[in-house]
Amino acid sequence: MNVTSRRFLTTGRFHLPGIILVLIFAVVYLLTLQNGLRAGELEGGDLITHQYAQVLGRPGNAPGYPLYTMGGWLWFHLWRPVLGPGSNPVSILSSYSTFWALLALWLLYRLILEATDRGSGGYWPVAFLSGAFYGVTYFFWYYAVTTENYSSAVAWTLAVVWLAFAWERRRRDWHLLAISLLAGVGLAHMPTVLLLLPPLLWFVLSGDRTLLRRPRLIAAAVGLAALPLLSYIYVYLGGALHPEWRGSGHWTSTWQWFWAFISTGQGRSELTWSWTPVFTSEFPSLMWRELTVLGTVAGVLGLAALGRRRAALTYAGLAIYLVFCWFDRLGNWFQVIMPVYSLVVLGVALAANWARLRLGASYPAGDRTDFIRGGHSDSRRRYAGLAVAVVLGGLILYRGSASYPRANMHNRSDQTGLAPGAAILADNPPPGTAVLGTLPEILSLDYMTQIWGRRPDVHGVSSDQARFVLAAGKPLAVTEKAQPLVAGEVSALAHYSALGRTLAMVSAGPGNPQPAGTGDRSAQPRQHEFNAAIRLADAQVTRNPATGEVVVLLTWQARAAPADDWSVSVRLAEGVREIALVDQESPVHGAYPTSRWSPGETIGDAYPFALPAGAQPDGLTVILYRRQGDGSFLNLDAARFALP
Repeated sequence: MNVTSRRFLTTGRFHLPGIILVLIFAVVYLLTLQNGLRAGELEGGDLITHQYAQVLGRPGNAPGYPLYTMGGWLWFHLWRPVLGPGSNPVSILSSYSTFWALLALWLLYRLILEATDRGSGGYWPVAFLSGAFYGVTYFFWYYAVTTENYSSAVAWTLAVVWLAFAWERRRRDWHLLAISLLAGVGLAHMPTVLLLLPPLLWFVLSGDRTLLRRPRLIAAAVGLAALPLLSYIYVYLGGALHPEWRGSGHWTSTWQWFWAFISTGQGRSELTWSWTPVFTSEFPSLMWRELTVLGTVAGVLGLAALGRRRAALTYAGLAIYLVFCWFDRLGNWFQVIMPVYSLVVLGVALAANWARLRLGASYPAGDRTDFIRGGHSDSRRRYAGLAVAVVLGGLILYRGSASYPRANMHNRSDQTGLAPGAAILADNPPPGTAVLGTLPEILSLDYMTQIWGRRPDVHGVSSDQARFVLAAGKPLAVTEKAQPLVAGEVSALAHYSALGRTLAMVSAGPGNPQPAGTGDRSAQPRQHEFNAAIRLADAQVTRNPATGEVVVLLTWQARAAPADDWSVSVRLAEGVREIALVDQESPVHGAYPTSRWSPGETIGDAYPFALPAGAQPDGLTVILYRRQGDGSFLNLDAARFALP
């Protein structure tokens, strides 16, 4: 067997555990992948901003994250057709973070091998277990399964450090050029990762002072660093072509907005700029709560095993990040410090490897054995390795069990943010309908129409916009929760007709809509004459696909102007037993008294029921009644129908 073949087999032997590590966490992260949104997440923040940016191709929050956003746009629009138009966009967008997290785990594994290597490939069990420990830490796990960009910052940091270590050992120019390109990527991605560059520059220049006398290499490095900055053209064009994407503020030109945007004024405003020793509930205790006290102490001390120059690079990077986090302790420090956790885990691996070699060796007096790699392979060494593996395994089990309930973003009961939008669309509004709703409802509807791609012809409007829509005679609907706004902010004389569980159409004059719903329509409509003015033209029983409720849809006809206001009671029965009832003071979600009905008008009306499990109603009763002056109730009439 030649040298090349032996090297290939040796390298493959050490790479296989890393591949297995990545595959294991690919399964873990995909099983816990975010597939819904909490209500508050739709109101703002990085998570929802990244989703809109990556789907619509608009810049993210300052400074725009152009490279990351363009990559996310490509990721989403490649996978969505493959998975189908009905596929969940939340999961697709979150899996983009998973991709970067898996790359980060692979780079961490390779970095640990590089740090423990002395010509034979490194010690893979420690690399595997340390990588698994980092993979189950809460913040890394959470940002690996949600739509955030922090897992990519971890991958960037590990790639740069690995390239630096590899360059020190092999002295290949391409390592330096790759670092230069990544420096430019940092400028076009998350500038805080560049805090590592000053010690990195020292590491490289002190390792080879002749580099400053190589102008061609320097020019190539500068050019590669500048290349990613061209992606900011995308940010500028986004703001120029879509002023509505700029956010709140006033700018005299696109250039003025652009420079204000990429300067990240919001991020700078979060800095405390104070050395005052004020601690929060998170800073700095979150560091050792996240990595455990044992992991934090072992990690910080273990970096000393890198050797003088490598240890100086990593310790200097940790110190700079600590200073930054001190100034930013009231902002998002816990997010930007995530790359530091990965370097501390590198120290954990080095400490574990040192302990394995130290405990497993029987050295004669005066023996200067290298504790980073090498030494004996006797039974004592094997027992020491097993002991270290047990400790690392304990850290993995402890941290993983603590992280899982919080990091698992799949099918969470609190992910109800998209339910209001789904409920609106479940009522099947007419094409081009403008919807007036509460803020959570409109944010949810916007997500369903713009990101999910369901009914893009339907859009939310404010009260001011609703007035213009109503005056123009275009389709206007209002949600049940927002219906009280119509009389005071849109039109006190508006007419209503319920579409279903959530929506009611609003019109300036009496309407004659088609009967709503696609329920259990029989050959003969369920009809009843309540009096000369009010006629029940039809009654259907259907199920709302968004809420799971049974909804009774009534169609009223006003043959004349009703003289009184009648309340409605709708009841469902199973056999002779009444199992559910819903009373409304007025029809159409309680907002349209019968005394306001116009002769010839047709009104849709809806009544939702949350029935007990297994209930099978076979009877429907509709009663019109009103409260009299003495407090008693007067029934106008009752209509009873059998249900199939």
